[in-house]
Amino acid sequence: MNKDLKNIIVSNLILLDKPSSFLDNNKPWDLIHKISDLLSDISSSNSVIDNVVINEETGPVVIDNTATVEPFTVLNGPLFLGKNTLVKSHSTISNSIINHDCKVSGEVHSCIFQPYSNKAHEGFLGHSFIGSWANLGAGTTTSNLKNNYSSVKVKWSGELLDTESIFFGSIIGEHVKTAIGTTLNTGTVIEMGCNIVAQSFPPRHIPAFSLFYKDKLMKIKFDDFCDTAEKAMKRRDKTFSSSKKEALNSIYKNC
Repeated sequence: MNKDLKNIIVSNLILLDKPSSFLDNNKPWDLIHKISDLLSDISSSNSVIDNVVINEETGPVVIDNTATVEPFTVLNGPLFLGKNTLVKSHSTISNSIINHDCKVSGEVHSCIFQPYSNKAHEGFLGHSFIGSWANLGAGTTTSNLKNNYSSVKVKWSGELLDTESIFFGSIIGEHVKTAIGTTLNTGTVIEMGCNIVAQSFPPRHIPAFSLFYKDKLMKIKFDDFCDTAEKAMKRRDKTFSSSKKEALNSIYKNC
């Protein structure tokens, strides 16, 4: 994995439910803007689901046969819904890749979810990358367009980089948790293992293993992080392996 991503994800990048090397030489915002290309050579599932609108005019809609799409939902291609993914009622999901074992709801546009992440309630998520095991509280919303329509800049590896696009939302690392009503500004980067509790916009860059609470950043104890991660993974019948724990502890010590 690209060393620039070490504080964001430690797992393999997953695209279309398969490992990918795309981020070895690219940034997450490059990936977001390539979603339609990644799906261009894939055929639609030609699924018919009661009380669900499936719009393939703008690209293929690929729905794994183990995915569940609840009624009164709109799916706009290009779109990939992976194995065991759940899309909840009254959602609109467009131009996105939702990998296996995710739960999504509300409005999701131009996003990539890594496996086992949840956005199970209302809120808008746009032009964003979400790492595995993230959980976004009810009403969590991203801004993906600045009021002055200028290009979005992102703090990345200590530098302020221009995404060269007016559309970009957030990068959310593995095992990140956001509280209800969280609002994220354009170009926000939340590194892995963070817990965000905010009634207004948190900082646009939050370092790994941070608790943001009452407008203050505090480092989370590693044992506390592990305890939460183990509980979250157990709910999906997964274990927090010693090798993954060691990899995360190495990052923790250097934060």
